[in-house]
Amino acid sequence: MFGCRLLDMKKHYDPETYWDAVAENIDSRQDLKIIAGDDEPYYRYKRRRFLELIDSIDFSGKTVLEIGSGPGGNLDFIYRKGCKKITGVDISQQMVLLSKGLLAGKDVDVIKINGSDLPFEDKSFEVVFTSTVLQHNTNEAQLKRLISEICRVAKDDVLLFERIESKVKGHESNLGRPVSYYEELLKANKFELETTRSLPIQASYNVCGAIRKLFNRNDREEGEPLTQFSITMEKLTLPVTSVLDKIIPSNRDVMLLKFRRTGDV
Repeated sequence: MFGCRLLDMKKHYDPETYWDAVAENIDSRQDLKIIAGDDEPYYRYKRRRFLELIDSIDFSGKTVLEIGSGPGGNLDFIYRKGCKKITGVDISQQMVLLSKGLLAGKDVDVIKINGSDLPFEDKSFEVVFTSTVLQHNTNEAQLKRLISEICRVAKDDVLLFERIESKVKGHESNLGRPVSYYEELLKANKFELETTRSLPIQASYNVCGAIRKLFNRNDREEGEPLTQFSITMEKLTLPVTSVLDKIIPSNRDVMLLKFRRTGDV
């Protein structure tokens, strides 16, 4: 049912409608409901490695905003890191509802936005971050508008955890971009690139990606379950590829780009 909705949207990618449908797929799961997309051994492993990366950031005592907070997993994680205030925003009302369910009883605000404008005063948050969100914003004008808004509401730091490629590549709903692409846009808004860190998952990415393609339907949509055979194959190979991940250099896929404000816009 949900897969058909996503398939129809490939003809014209509308982020709000697309991620509402993905949220419904997530909500139908029996257990883990914090991975915004495919729930499989590889993505659970990738999330663990990502949390190691985000855990290296000092959020204590800071006001924090996540752009595209999805089902709320990142907000839940950093809630335990002693933030002064935590807020999440998302274009999908269904994702907002999912995250509010996960975060029930916790002092975290989650707000629906239109995908381009942020309903906050200038420099409202000491840290503003995205997690594989801008890569799904493939409308150039909207992306530039959103980045200018991110920089407007960020007092000190902007952290981008995004898909990085050597050149712009991908498809209608997901584009990898070079570090220089984001560096230029942020520099225009008075933020300088301070550090970059990669997520070392190249061996697992390649092997599990091949398994996913070989042993699942070609028309399987994001968030739909994988075949049991492909899940088993990923479980068998990940102990090996996770070791290789520590050896093989990685300068693509998810990277952390840390930007620091250099002056007033």
